[in-house]
Amino acid sequence: MTRAHSEAATSAVGAPPLTPAAFPGQTFTLYASQGRIFASNVREKLVDLGRLDDASSGYAYQLDGDEKVAGSGFDTAEDALAHLATSVTFFYLDGQFTALADLGGASRPDLPEATQIQVTLDRRGHAAPAIEADV
Repeated sequence: MTRAHSEAATSAVGAPPLTPAAFPGQTFTLYASQGRIFASNVREKLVDLGRLDDASSGYAYQLDGDEKVAGSGFDTAEDALAHLATSVTFFYLDGQFTALADLGGASRPDLPEATQIQVTLDRRGHAAPAIEADV
């Protein structure tokens, strides 16, 4: 948002200008179940992202789509999911929903009792504007 646009928005409605936090993100749910990591989006599409191993050294994950997205040594599956949530971007995760088949229907894993966390990812990154303009 440009400074001129920001000032116009303030004077037009008497409210403070929009900040990056004012723009909503997209919510996803990450699941750990049966040695796999799954994700669902707001449309309830479910995709398989990769593996989750429970070893003596702790939980470890490795995503199928990108070998660089991995982590290990977590005390719980929830800790592994939380780390994963900070390791992926909106565009990566959204792309998985485009590229991967929906596991809905009869083949859908039973996830009500699975470890899960919700994460909201900003399309523009980590609460920073994609382009800063000063006009």
